[in-house]
Amino acid sequence: MQYGAAVAMTKYFAKRSMEDSSFKHFEDTSEEGEISNVVWTDAKMIASYVRFGDVVIFDTTFGTNNEKWAVGTFVGFNHLREIVIFGAALMCDQNIESFEWVFTKFLEAHGGKKCITMFTDQDAAIAHALEKIMPDTKHGLCTWHINKNCVKHLAKLNDKDNHITKKFNACLYRYEEEKEFEDAINFLMEQVDDEGKKWLDFIYISKEKVLEQNREKEIKSEYAMRSKLPKLKFKMPILCEASNLYTPKVFELFQAEVELFMLSHIECLEGNTYTVGKFAIDNEIPCKSRQVVWNREDQMISCSCKKFERVGILCWHALKVLDREDIKVIPPRYILNRWTKAAKDVAVVDIEGRRVIEDPMLDVRNRKADMVRIGDSIFDEAAYIEEDTHFVRNMLLEMQQKYQQYKEKRSGGEGNLTTEHSLHLKKKNGGDRRSKRIPSCIEKKKRAKKAKNKTISNSQDLIRMSINPSQDISEGNFGCFSDLEDL
Repeated sequence: MQYGAAVAMTKYFAKRSMEDSSFKHFEDTSEEGEISNVVWTDAKMIASYVRFGDVVIFDTTFGTNNEKWAVGTFVGFNHLREIVIFGAALMCDQNIESFEWVFTKFLEAHGGKKCITMFTDQDAAIAHALEKIMPDTKHGLCTWHINKNCVKHLAKLNDKDNHITKKFNACLYRYEEEKEFEDAINFLMEQVDDEGKKWLDFIYISKEKVLEQNREKEIKSEYAMRSKLPKLKFKMPILCEASNLYTPKVFELFQAEVELFMLSHIECLEGNTYTVGKFAIDNEIPCKSRQVVWNREDQMISCSCKKFERVGILCWHALKVLDREDIKVIPPRYILNRWTKAAKDVAVVDIEGRRVIEDPMLDVRNRKADMVRIGDSIFDEAAYIEEDTHFVRNMLLEMQQKYQQYKEKRSGGEGNLTTEHSLHLKKKNGGDRRSKRIPSCIEKKKRAKKAKNKTISNSQDLIRMSINPSQDISEGNFGCFSDLEDL
């Protein structure tokens, strides 16, 4: 940080670019030399986006430091259903122009490839920028932000007999049919004030995005591929195929669908349309029946539950119809490569056409290991004889000096830092308008305990200083005071 935060950052980017040929970084710099926005990606991010960048979550909820810059992250799921990062950004001003610049540079870093769906928080500036830069990308709202705003706008209307927020959550998660949703939201509109109606109107406009992209209730990441094949609960051709194709976590989800289809019943309505439901067992509540349309000529199947559109695997309703049609394997069009074991086998090239090496430091580690191996063999032998040890040590010191001279000659010096020194980060005016994550009770207790311990520690230092005033206080936590009188 000797030359300032901006120069430290640009030097770091330069270092990363030397280590990783696919590393990309962009700085939005004004005429005054102020850096206001930054976007960067590395080889791993680029490769992940090519394979799994169909759905992206862009979040700028969290701030950075006292400068109140926002951290923007582009993330998604890989084939193991673990979180992967596609890119990152630092933003000083979260206005439409800044988001347009960030989205443009993000696409430039990824060769112009646009995601199918992007989830963001409820921000008008993001919505306008996304519509302009990625007009064909579906824009969804994160349910976390929706629920947070629900508390802000509707919680005050709750009472013992009428829990408004619960009714809104039912609209968000429970109703899948359009008429059910329409009736519930209209009933809710009659029970809220003007502020609540205004917010609900905005959510209503976004209902297509919210309903189409309903989140899975429980998503658990699996961080390592199992060495053995998943355990098959049933000996079925479609399960054997799926166990070889899908990653273990996705196979578990698919096998659960197969279990349900074995407990289901089917009825042909007319032509190629079926109704599929599930038998109730032990007085359980029956599952809602679904309509499935099967096109024999095109080998296409569609279910009203939209499981495949949301999750990327066939639902048990569709599997029941395929079984009735005597189709014992998954139709190829319904096997998404992003969920298969071969998802990462595809070679990835960057915008310059170079093959992306996801771990650019692998060669560095291999070269280091080779040098260490040679050195270890010498050190192990020389350590037994003191004279040999001194000889090897002197040779190493001499080699260290020669290597330093070699590096200086190769690099030609550090160069002129005057221009870099003029760069600086733009100062953010006013407070941070973006919301921060609310700390949990555990975090609050830890912070309070830490503050209390710090206070006790400082008090103990003061007591010790009063007992032994001759002690040099610069050795403790009071180096900023020149003498005891200042203390």
